[in-house]
Amino acid sequence: MSTVIYYFSSTGNSLYVARELQKIIPDTELRSIVDALHENTPTVNAERIGFVFPMHYFGLPMQVERFLEKLTIMESPYIFAVVTCGVPYWGRPFIDMEKILSTKNCRVCGKWYLRLVSNYIPYRDIAADWRISVRAWLAKRKIKKIAEAVNNIDNHDTWQILRKICADYHERWKESQSQIDDNFQCNKEKCTACRLCERICPQENITCQDGYPIWHHDCVECLGCLHICPVQAIDYGEITKGRKRYRHKSVKPVDLLHTLRN
Repeated sequence: MSTVIYYFSSTGNSLYVARELQKIIPDTELRSIVDALHENTPTVNAERIGFVFPMHYFGLPMQVERFLEKLTIMESPYIFAVVTCGVPYWGRPFIDMEKILSTKNCRVCGKWYLRLVSNYIPYRDIAADWRISVRAWLAKRKIKKIAEAVNNIDNHDTWQILRKICADYHERWKESQSQIDDNFQCNKEKCTACRLCERICPQENITCQDGYPIWHHDCVECLGCLHICPVQAIDYGEITKGRKRYRHKSVKPVDLLHTLRN
C-alpha cells in the first residue's frame, strides 16, 4: 500500500518521528508541509496519508491549519496523525484537524500523541538530559506501535481534555499573530550573519539586513530561529536568556532549512 506522510518540524521532533515511521511502514514517501504550501494546488493520492506535527498552544500550528485547508485529497484514504508534544492529551488538535478534513469528506482514523521534548523555552527551560533520554526511549517504543497500527489499518482514538478552555486559548493566540514576533531580539555582538534564522523560518517572516535578522510580524511561533542560532544570539525577550536550545539529536540543522524564495 502506498503511504504519504506530511510533516512540519522546526526543531526536529516531528521530522524524526516521520522518518522512523517511514522505516517501518512500507512504500512511504515523506513530504514537507512547508514545501507543499508553495504549490498552487497541493494534491495527494495514496492509500494511507499521515500527518506529523507539533502541538502549538494546545491546537494546530498555523502552517498545518493552512495546509490542511489547501490540500486536495483524492479517493478515500486511511488518514492518521501523530502530534508531538511536551505534555500529551491537553488540547484539541485532532478535533480541529477533523473539522477541516470533514469538508473534504475525510476523517482521521488513527490519532496519537507522542511525548518528546517541548521546545517552548519562553515557558520553561529544556528538560534535563536524562529526561530527554527516557522520553526518547519511550517514544521509540510507541512509534513501533503506531506503525504497526497503520500497517494494519487500525482505528485509534485518544483523549483530548479541557477542549473548550484550550480552544479559547488557541484562538486568542492566533488573533495576536501580528504581535508574536515583537518579543524576538538579536544580540548583534554575538550574531555571525549566518542567516540560518532566515532559512529555517517556515513563514518567510525573517529577512537579514546587513547580516542581522528582521522579523516582519507574520510569525507562527515555531521558535525555529531561536533554537537553530549556533551562537544563541536570538532570544524571546529576556526570559529565554541563559536557557538551553534544542534540536533532536537525530536531525541535522540542514534538514530543517527551507529554500529562500525571495
